[in-house]
Parts: sequence; structure tokens; C-alpha cells
Amino acid sequence: MDYKFLLDIGLIILFVKIFSMATYKIHMPKMLGGLIAGVVLGPAVFNLIESNTILEFLANLGIIFIMFLAGMETSLKKFMAGTKKFVMIASLGVVIPLLFGFLFSKCYTLNSSLNLFFGIVITATSVSITVESLMEMKKLKTNVGTAILGAGVVDDIIGIIFLTLLLSNGHFTFASIGILLLKILVFFALAIGLRICYVSIFRMARGKTS
Repeated sequence: MDYKFLLDIGLIILFVKIFSMATYKIHMPKMLGGLIAGVVLGPAVFNLIESNTILEFLANLGIIFIMFLAGMETSLKKFMAGTKKFVMIASLGVVIPLLFGFLFSKCYTLNSSLNLFFGIVITATSVSITVESLMEMKKLKTNVGTAILGAGVVDDIIGIIFLTLLLSNGHFTFASIGILLLKILVFFALAIGLRICYVSIFRMARGKTS
């Protein structure tokens, strides 16, 4: 069995720690140090670490935990109350990058599908990075933090819908769009329902112990 991944993990921890400390010293989020460490260790600079199944699994697991913590610390009432505001912010966050990405891509190729694909891709937001930065700055529970998180989530949903329509090569129907939207709504309904149940059980258990 190849244990090289242990060396890779050790290098990642070491470089992330070094660059995170450096960015912290200049009053920047530690997440920025992690991104810089990834660039330095990756193919862009030294190419010391190659992506593999284990590292990808750990990376995805880390993202899941970050988003889970963000969900646990986000006020559901604030989130639901600001839905209209999130949609407005996210719409601008999709339309503007999509338009400029499409026009910029036309400078290099006249393939409309490729131009549209490039525009859609750059509309996506890195919600996990945003969440980590907000948590580090203790701004996640504020109105601004909730607005940023909500707009990022809505932005990604709109981007997924656009990307699905593009990759269907024009063979989409209103039924397929409806099914996609239904899946998204069911997912959020289940997530919100699980959170409400978890909070209720936790409060009941806390009340019994007090």
C-alpha cells in the first residue's frame, strides 16, 4: 500500500500553517493563506502534490463540515426573512458575470456555446471559502454575513440551473426544468426540516437536564 498520501497531508498542514500565520500577521483571513499554500504546492508552482482519491475525499469532507457548521450557526428566521433580498443580490451576481464573461470569451472564440459556458462557469461562488472567512471574522451571524451566505446559495442554484440547461444541448423541456427545481426545493425542505427537528430535540434534552 502506498503511504505517500501521508507525506502529502503533512506538507499540506505545514504549508497551510505557515501561510495562514503570514496572512494573519497582515490582518487577512487565514483562508487566504490556505489558498496560497495550495497554489504553491500545486502544479502552478512546485508541483509537489498531485490530486488523488484520498485527498479529494478529505477535501470534500472538510467542505461538508464547514457548510454544516455554517448552517448550525445561521439564524433560520433571518435567512427566510431575507429571501427576496438574497434573490435580488444573487440575480445581479449572476447576470453581470455571465454577461461580461460571455463578451470576454468572444474575444478569443466565436463559439456561442463555449462563450455561454464560460460566462456561466464564472457566475459560481465559492460558498465554502466565504463561510470560512465569515466565521473567522465572527461576521457569520450578522445581517451582512447572512446576506452574503444567502446570496451565495441562491447564486449557486441559479448557476446550476443555467449549466444544466446549457449541457442539455437544447433538448430540455419545461418538465425537465420543473423536475430540477422540484429536486432543489425538496432538498432544501428536507435540510430545513432536519434542522428544525434537531433543534427541537436538543432543546427538549437540554430542558430535561436543567
